[in-house]
Amino acid sequence: MWKPMLPTFVEELSKDTEKWLFEVKYDGFRCGLEWTKDKITLWSRNGHDLTPNFPEIVLWCQNNQSYINHLLPLFLDGELVVLKTPYHSIFSLVQQRGRLQSKEKILSFSQKRPATFMVFDMLKSEGKSLQNKILAERRKYVEELFSRFGSFKGRLQIVKVYRSLRDLEQIVFLHQAEGIVAKQRDSKYAEAKRTNKWLKWKNFRSVQGFITSWNANNDYFQVEIMSDHPTSSLPIGKVKNGLKENEKVTLKRFFKEKGYKLNGFSWSLPPSICVDIHCLNVKKEELREPLFRQFRFDLSPEECTWEKVRIGLAQLPDEIDITKPDKNLFPSVNKRNYVLFLREVAPFLLHKLQNKRLTIIRYPDGVNESFFYQKHLPEYAPSYIESVIGEDGEKDLLCNNLRSLLWFGNHGALEFHAPFQQVDSSYPDEMVFDLDPPSLNEFSLAVSAAHYIREMVESRGYQTFAKTSGKTGLQVHIPLEQSSMSFQETREFMEAVAKVLVDKFPSSFTIERLKKNRGKRLYIDYVQHAQGKTIIAPYSPRATKEATVATPLYWEEVNENLNPKNYTIHNISQRLTEKGCPMQQIDIAD
Repeated sequence: MWKPMLPTFVEELSKDTEKWLFEVKYDGFRCGLEWTKDKITLWSRNGHDLTPNFPEIVLWCQNNQSYINHLLPLFLDGELVVLKTPYHSIFSLVQQRGRLQSKEKILSFSQKRPATFMVFDMLKSEGKSLQNKILAERRKYVEELFSRFGSFKGRLQIVKVYRSLRDLEQIVFLHQAEGIVAKQRDSKYAEAKRTNKWLKWKNFRSVQGFITSWNANNDYFQVEIMSDHPTSSLPIGKVKNGLKENEKVTLKRFFKEKGYKLNGFSWSLPPSICVDIHCLNVKKEELREPLFRQFRFDLSPEECTWEKVRIGLAQLPDEIDITKPDKNLFPSVNKRNYVLFLREVAPFLLHKLQNKRLTIIRYPDGVNESFFYQKHLPEYAPSYIESVIGEDGEKDLLCNNLRSLLWFGNHGALEFHAPFQQVDSSYPDEMVFDLDPPSLNEFSLAVSAAHYIREMVESRGYQTFAKTSGKTGLQVHIPLEQSSMSFQETREFMEAVAKVLVDKFPSSFTIERLKKNRGKRLYIDYVQHAQGKTIIAPYSPRATKEATVATPLYWEEVNENLNPKNYTIHNISQRLTEKGCPMQQIDIAD
């Protein structure tokens, strides 16, 4: 029975690129995939058969087996995950799947929120063991396997290898991945061993709380924070590991001297001792992988709040200090919550802004006050805000990193508009149909038009994605291969599609640019798709009182029940966790 090679936890990784290779550490189930010509089996690290709970993995392998028949039987080592981004996996969803017993529920989950097997090693190929080969050689076998599958995204994906630790650290920070695994290039596979040839570093978040109880039987300390009511507190979890022996002795003595005994093995203490805790998350009164970091004698219990915990979990860059955090930018969203929203969607939003001239709309005092457009670099911008010289000789804004995005948000940028091409290209990287009904009352016209466009465009071999505009319209995005079409060619293509719809449904659709001449018809805007023009970026908020968001949709969601006002800053984060991003099939940039 397979027993995996295990990494050793360290607080710091070596940057020696000659000796080490670096990978993202995914938060899921460590898993071995045994693949023969007759059977596919998923093994847990403890030897349990996981195959019945993840039928989508098996089905994908069966559908693609013809590409790699000559390599069978083989054995792959990897992580079974449910991805939020290409680098961030959601452990609770994998855990939930692993516990399901009903075949109907398993099938439903596998279709609505499918798992992915992230492959980082191969232990057997053509029935022959590869364990005595060094990692660098085994990696070639993995890459050869995936070259057979092609470039499309599937239920099996290869874990990328990085030679620069710094580059990977930036990716892990942006995507809030679980951590990094470093592996010696010349390491052989040592089954059932925890080894120093593989090292793991955790991307811990740091939160503050105060210790209120101690269980002498298991040595766990309860950590709490202040609730909204000034005289009560809320538990956020328990911690045991990380305390040095002298710290543990001091803490227990303090409980016995200043606290009071609840029963034969537990003690309670009024809020007084504040601490830093490292963890991966806080959810339902539970700290995920908590590790005591240090006592915080500079803090008072009143300073340990849920808002502070949220900021700690968000891992804001050091340069970002939210000014006037309680100022409302939307009627129901203050600046603190707005910046935290941008942090949550940053991996998705930054992907569409990457290396593109940016236009932002700023509402310094909120959506009910004055606003202005900005596309040039202000003199007071920090050095990490990038720019490029525009045609007018001014410095055009770029938003290529997390610090920039959050700085803009902190300065009241509520909308992010991007052009259709990057700064170093005159070719568009996508086509976007903007479907604009006369009002929300005629939104069903946008739904119909989107499906007609999808049918026509996909029949020509293109991929399509729908998204709300964040206001009253819908938009259909069509990714393009690099330099595959000029703006003139895309305009001709889009105009032809639009005219087909107008000719077929003249009472429903129009390409008339003047609003007064459209009547109750939906305007199919293809003219906006031109060099220098912009479109609202996916996951950008809109300056509406509802705090709506331009939200990518699954095509089955584009139906008669669709209401763009239902997608707001308040629920997009949960949506991304539960459903993932429909545009995930397009690689999210590093």
